[in-house]
Amino acid sequence: MVLRIIDIETTGEDPAVDRIIEIASVDAARGGKPTRPVQCLVNPGMAISPLASAVHHIVDADVRNALPIDKVISNFAGADVYVAHNREFEQGFLNPHLGDAIWLCTYRCALRLWPDLPKHSLQALRYQLGYARPFDLTDAELAPHRALPDCYVTAAVLIALLNKAQEDGVDFKTLLSWSAEPPLMTVFSFGKHRGERFDAVDRSYLQWIIDKSDLDDGAKFSARYWLTPPADRLP
Repeated sequence: MVLRIIDIETTGEDPAVDRIIEIASVDAARGGKPTRPVQCLVNPGMAISPLASAVHHIVDADVRNALPIDKVISNFAGADVYVAHNREFEQGFLNPHLGDAIWLCTYRCALRLWPDLPKHSLQALRYQLGYARPFDLTDAELAPHRALPDCYVTAAVLIALLNKAQEDGVDFKTLLSWSAEPPLMTVFSFGKHRGERFDAVDRSYLQWIIDKSDLDDGAKFSARYWLTPPADRLP
């Protein structure tokens, strides 16, 4: 089974109007350095906003002579499972090009397997899990917010995640199920209960989140989960 870690940089955050400007992937090799690294810049056919450039430092001149996404996507097709940290972002841009792909989300799975970590962003997990320089790569090779470096960091998180899942008796099918659901939070990262566990606050507050708040699907999903009696919760 080919697990392909994939990452993109874009002109902005909205796949309805923004476009891919860089794409990279590596194939997972359990316990070892990932294989088949592929990286390329992409001509988006539109200007890159200064705010987007401030994140990844890619500017219009860098992609002017690059090929469009439909000319390079074949280099990334054909995996059994695609892996991304917060797969919703990658899916939004890549679904039109990769079709009905299967995705594993390292962010959603990390929330389940390490629920009490203070942060679950990719770079936070990198250091919390002890991967300052995964696969003996240099700092220059691991620059954040560029596609290939983020693929390598995600690959390191994936290895740790698969090992933890095996220790906990969690099978791969469950990881895919978690990846398809909204992110399940155990500890509040917002509001008056920031830092507290969902199952430690008043149940009426969780019900308020579900019924009356304008919080996102992840917060509402988490509130429903923690309101459900333990015996009735799905894995």
